[in-house]
Amino acid sequence: MTLQYSKKQIFKALLFAPLPLLFFMALFFIIANHQFSLYQISVALVGHAIVYLAYCILTIPFSFTISFFLSYLQALNLLTICIFSLFFANFFFLIMGWVHTGIIPHQWWKSYLNPLSIFMSLFPGICYWLFLIGATDKERK
Repeated sequence: MTLQYSKKQIFKALLFAPLPLLFFMALFFIIANHQFSLYQISVALVGHAIVYLAYCILTIPFSFTISFFLSYLQALNLLTICIFSLFFANFFFLIMGWVHTGIIPHQWWKSYLNPLSIFMSLFPGICYWLFLIGATDKERK
């Protein structure tokens, strides 16, 4: 059986997937808080870079393993990406919340009911799928 996507395509797409959301969140954070000095902008960007680093450490190894397995089974598509994106993003939100506050909420499952957390979970998944499709199209040309 051949791979649907190569290891390199999967890894690159996983690295680039959260960047659009982080960019828009940093931009929104800067504009909403009226932080227009160079120092405040750099603090916001460094904070989002730390979140990106935590994403790379906590989720990429697991996401890569599952994506590679699904690619081997020819089942790496938008639906499976979105399902695992919801799972991993909520796991990531729990871990980041625990690191930030020191406790895990008793009703952690309510993050699946919040439209903002669903959007923040699915948007990187959709970007991941688009980056995979884009990488495949570039290699075919």
